[in-house]
Amino acid sequence: MTINYAEILVIDDMPDHIAYSGTILRAEGYRVFAATSGKATFKFLEKKIPDLILLDIQMDDIDGLTLCKMLKENNRTKNIPVIFLTAETSPETIQQGFALGGCDYVKKPFIKEEYLARVKTHLQISTQQRELANANNELNLFCSAVSHDLKAPFNIINMLIEMLRQELSDLQNDDVANIMDMIISKSTQTKTMIERLFDFSKMCNITPRMTMVNIKEIIETTFRELHELSPERNIEFICGELPEVKGDPVLLQAVVKNLIANAIKYTSKKEKAVIEVSGHVTQNNRIIKIKDNGSGFDMAYANKLFQVFQRLHSEEEFEGSGVGLALVNRIMRRHNGEIKAYGEPDKGAEFSLIFIN
Repeated sequence: MTINYAEILVIDDMPDHIAYSGTILRAEGYRVFAATSGKATFKFLEKKIPDLILLDIQMDDIDGLTLCKMLKENNRTKNIPVIFLTAETSPETIQQGFALGGCDYVKKPFIKEEYLARVKTHLQISTQQRELANANNELNLFCSAVSHDLKAPFNIINMLIEMLRQELSDLQNDDVANIMDMIISKSTQTKTMIERLFDFSKMCNITPRMTMVNIKEIIETTFRELHELSPERNIEFICGELPEVKGDPVLLQAVVKNLIANAIKYTSKKEKAVIEVSGHVTQNNRIIKIKDNGSGFDMAYANKLFQVFQRLHSEEEFEGSGVGLALVNRIMRRHNGEIKAYGEPDKGAEFSLIFIN
């Protein structure tokens, strides 16, 4: 979209105000549409989605604040930037307008240069946001496609190596056997990284379906399932009372599985592992903490924890793909929350999941 050819909807119950705005905007090359009521607005939006809405706050049939709220609650119109046109400039009204989703306001009677500058600025911001969203979507689709397409060749490589091993079984010496084992190991490791990248891409494209989630049940079930994979391990698991959190159950299962699996993995060198889960509620947040007494990490390198393929331990110490915590971080951000980490070398690690109330 070229900014000067943008389509703008002016909503005002005063025809002379619409005419004045239209004259200014058309002179700059914008295509202008008008609506004089809430009913007319929604009838127009059924057929066309403009690039920007200029909305009068005070109208007879419906006030602009209520109309803006309705626009932002509708999936088809929620991303249209809304600039309020108003003679009402009380801090309470302006603050309410921003809280309901308005991006700016212009005081009536407006100055032409200021009016045009604000229109141009928010059209540019809207265009950049769409371009960024499209680029991010294309990148995720690319990662997903690449991950999917690369899995098959590694399956074939492993199959061919096994066939070669069988053909050479009578001729193999220890060196040949070791080389084949190394090839299979590296091939399998690379395939695992590709699968984790595919999971990462897939999870990032899921739209969260928000509901209240019993996070305690998910954590206890996940621990039982993972502990069954290594029943010989001596692990003390402590899970206190936890508040419910608002989130997507499927995505939160992925978060919990990664964190509990990490706690089990990084305590594997301890004679007795201790994994403790606790939670509490503050005025603004619900916080879930998962703490272990494992290998921990140096806080100087904590910024690498949530980056894809960044690891603080070597493959020889602990197996892993370097994707799990990046996935957890992305999922928490999709929930408008965050994850924080604290650790000390050989003294364990603690991860805090922070959900907004």
